[in-house]
Amino acid sequence: MVHVFLCSMGANIAPETNFPRAKALIDGIGQATYSTAAYTRPVAIDTEHDFLNALFIIKTKLNMDQLKSEFNAIEETLGRDRSDPRSSEKDRPMDIDILGELSQQEADAAWQQVPDYLQEMCASLKPVARQMELSA
Repeated sequence: MVHVFLCSMGANIAPETNFPRAKALIDGIGQATYSTAAYTRPVAIDTEHDFLNALFIIKTKLNMDQLKSEFNAIEETLGRDRSDPRSSEKDRPMDIDILGELSQQEADAAWQQVPDYLQEMCASLKPVARQMELSA
């Protein structure tokens, strides 16, 4: 079975280096289409470093749990210490999240998970998402 997921990625440690590296690793687990990336102010983290963020849609044979496991491995490969209980409060080389599955029943709920500061990225991805869902 093929799944289509809406995801986000962000980094504030060497983002210009880590974004292409993460994309290359993501390409190994499915067909991904990315929004443009934009710098944003940090949310819920005390840091001086802005984040480079993007949304992406991935079409993959992995289920949600398998995909999250792969994303965690990519984060660790790029240097994130996921064993640190405060890792979500610290600067990071990469953070990849699944916002939701884009099945016809769940698509609206997934898009509603996009944070306000990333909303403008949705417009370019919604038509791609529809095409991926139809071909899944």
